[in-house]
Amino acid sequence: MAGVLMAIIIMSHYKREDFLKYKIPYAVWTVIGLAAGILFVFLGQPFAYYMNSRVMVGLDVLLFGYVVIHTFISVLIEKKYPKLNKGIFGLWLVMMLLMIFSRSDYVWPLCYFIMFGCFYLTDFTEEEQEDLYQGIMNGVIFAFLTFQGFCCVFRPYDQVRYTGIYNNSNLNGLFYLVVLAAVFGKILYVTKENKHKFWRVYYWLGAGAVYSFLFMTIGRTAWLVSFILGVLFLVFYQRVKRKWHYIRNGLLLVLCVCIMFPVTFGMTRYLPPVFHHPVWFWGEWSEEKVHSWDAWNSEKYVNVDEVITTALGRTTEITEKIFGRTFFTLRAYAAENIEIPALSYTEADNSTLIRKTIYMHYLRELNFWGHTRENQGFQMFANYWIGHAHNIYLQYATDFGLFAGGLFAIMCISSIIYLVKCYINTEKMRYAVALFLLAVPLLFGILEFSWGSGSITIILLFICWRQMIIHNSEYRRKENCQS
Repeated sequence: MAGVLMAIIIMSHYKREDFLKYKIPYAVWTVIGLAAGILFVFLGQPFAYYMNSRVMVGLDVLLFGYVVIHTFISVLIEKKYPKLNKGIFGLWLVMMLLMIFSRSDYVWPLCYFIMFGCFYLTDFTEEEQEDLYQGIMNGVIFAFLTFQGFCCVFRPYDQVRYTGIYNNSNLNGLFYLVVLAAVFGKILYVTKENKHKFWRVYYWLGAGAVYSFLFMTIGRTAWLVSFILGVLFLVFYQRVKRKWHYIRNGLLLVLCVCIMFPVTFGMTRYLPPVFHHPVWFWGEWSEEKVHSWDAWNSEKYVNVDEVITTALGRTTEITEKIFGRTFFTLRAYAAENIEIPALSYTEADNSTLIRKTIYMHYLRELNFWGHTRENQGFQMFANYWIGHAHNIYLQYATDFGLFAGGLFAIMCISSIIYLVKCYINTEKMRYAVALFLLAVPLLFGILEFSWGSGSITIILLFICWRQMIIHNSEYRRKENCQS
C-alpha cells in the first residue's frame, strides 16, 4: 500500500505530454508489467499468501515501473530534477546502501531506496509541495474520522487500555499522535490565514478529542510525546499569532480536552452497544470480551472509573520512583502480570529495569553489519519473547549495523535542526507541519516500536526528509543575507 501511495504522489507531478513524448519504454513496460503482475497474482502464493496482498504488490511494481522510467528520462536525458543538498543526499544514499547490503533479511530498504529516491529526484513546484502537506494533514484527519467511526460501530470498549482500530494500545496511541500532529498543523494554517472562526474552533476541539483518545490508551510514552508536541505547538502558535500568551493558550488546550473527554468516552463506550456487531482482529477473541449477546450495561464494558484509576495507577508507577510512596498512590495496573525468570518478583513491575535489561542485551549484540530477524531478541518473561529493541535508533543499528544506525541518527537530528531553521527564516507552515510529523516517530521511538516498514510514521519520516535533502533557495537566500 505504501508503494501505491508514493507512486500516486509522484505521478501527480507528471503531465500527459511526458508519456506521449517517449511512448516506447512506457508501452513496453505496460505489456511486461501487466503480464508479470497477472502471473504473480495467480501463481505467487509462496511469496504472498493472501490474494489482496499479491494484487497490491503487482500494482506497486507496475506503477513504480512508470515512475522509474520517468525519473530516468527526466534526470539523465532531459536534466530536469531539483537542486539537491549533495551532502545530505549523499548521506542518505550511503545509509540506504548500508541498509540494503547489511545482513538484515528485510526487503523494504531496497523498496524505499527506489520509492524515495524517485520522490527526491522529482522536481515538485512550490505549490505542489504546499498541496502535499495539506493533503497529508487532510488525509490523516479523514482517516482518523473514518477509522474511529468504524470503532464506534464495531469495536466495544471492553479493554481498559483502549486499542481502537488496532489490537495493541501502543500502536493505537502512535496513530493518535500522528493525528494530533496533523490537527496542530491545521490550527497553525487556519490561524495564519485568518479562516472563519468555525474552523479554528473545530480544530481546537479536535485537538481536545485526540488528547482524550490518547488518555484512554493509557500509554505513558504516548502521553509524554503528546505533551512535548503540545509544548512545541504552543511555541509555534505564539509566533503565528505574534502574541505571547503561552499560559492562556495552554489553558485553552486543557479546556478543550476537558470539554471533549466526556464526548469521546461516551461515543466510545455507548455507541458500539447500539449497533452491537463486535469485530475482533487476529488473536483478540476471548470470552472476556464483549459479544453480540451481552447487554449494553454488561460488566465486560470499561467504565470511566476504571479508566481514571488505571491511568493514575500507571502514572504513580513513575512518581513513586521519583518521590517515593505517597498518600495518593493507587493500585498500579500492569499491562501483563507475568513472572520474569531472570529477575525477582519485586523487580518484575519495574519498567525502568525492564527497559534497561532490553537495551543492555541489544547493545551487547551490536555489530557493523546487522542481524537477521531470527538472530535477535531474547526471552524476558516466562512466556514472553522480546523481539525488538524498544528504541528506534538501537533497532536500526541492530538490524542494519552500527554505521547505518549512526547515519540514521545523524539524519534525524539534522532534519530537526534544519526544519527549525527553515521555519524561522521563511515562516512557511509546511516546515512546522514537517517538524510535528517528524517528532512523532523520533520521540515515540525512544521507548516504543515505531519503525515498521508499512507504518505511516516511517513513510512520513522519509517524506519529510525531502525538505532537508532538496536545496531550498528561499531559505539559503535569507541565510546568506543575514550572514
